[in-house]
Amino acid sequence: MLTKRIIACLDVDAGRVVKGIHFSDLRDAGDPAELAPAYSRSGADEIILLDISATNQKRSTLLEIVRRSAQHLFVPFTVGGGIRSLDDAGAVIDAGADKVAINSAALDDPSVHEVAGRDQQGRLTARPARPSSSFQSEKGSIPS
Repeated sequence: MLTKRIIACLDVDAGRVVKGIHFSDLRDAGDPAELAPAYSRSGADEIILLDISATNQKRSTLLEIVRRSAQHLFVPFTVGGGIRSLDDAGAVIDAGADKVAINSAALDDPSVHEVAGRDQQGRLTARPARPSSSFQSEKGSIPS
């Protein structure tokens, strides 16, 4: 029997946790460095921080937010958003993440998750957010 786990996902925009529906009508929900440990203390088994504006703004993940959020966490901590290379992933790991989630980079280059998984010893994940069972981009397809 599988153990049920509670995984808190913090969507971050401009350095603040935001709440909304389908990433619209966003409202401020607080500081990720305060909310991440609060969720952990409340029983979350893992924390995921997604920098939801990094990819659209063509910038890297806000590493200071990752550092401050990881500082008082004692549960697995995954970070995603704005990670386009192994160097970006390494910087996020160095800032305190246990794992890295790759999405858009895997859509642009489907081989990135194979290389990332091998080079970071399984600490990177590639899970395209898509409604269909496979995704076709200019550079290839990713089956489900």
